[in-house]
Parts: sequence; structure tokens; C-alpha cells
Amino acid sequence: MTFADVLDWCRKNSADVRGVYRGKDISISHKDSDLPSALPSIGEIFHWDVEMPELNHYVSSSDFERIVTGKLTVNGFKSTLRGNE
Repeated sequence: MTFADVLDWCRKNSADVRGVYRGKDISISHKDSDLPSALPSIGEIFHWDVEMPELNHYVSSSDFERIVTGKLTVNGFKSTLRGNE
């Protein structure tokens, strides 16, 4: 997964995400025309905060990569959340 993949996924899903890493963060929105400058390595991201119509939750880097690459659906992820009935 690349940051370009993340931006493309955000655009397709009307999502805004914030990647958190070592005391910093980066934000990518479905409204962005370009990626932010000075991006860290994507492997440095600890977790992603995802905000979209059907989800407002933090997601581990590995789960987010699975969502972006189509290996895990948003509904599939939501079914793993504690308290989900």
C-alpha cells in the first residue's frame, strides 16, 4: 500500500484519515487534490483514524492496508469491534 493508494481509497469512499506516527500525524482527505508534502515512510504509521459515513474509528496499520487493498471490507472490520451486535 502507498500513500497514493490511501488517497485513491479516500476519494472512492468519501473518507478522511489521519495516520499517526512517532508523536506526529498526517491527514489525507477525500477532498484533497494532492498528497501532503514531506510524508514519512508508510511503514512508520502506527494506526489510522478513519472518518467516513459508515465508520468513525481507529484502525491498525495492518487492518487499514487490508481495507485499502480490498482484502477486508469496512463491514468486515466493523464486525470485529467490541460491542458490535
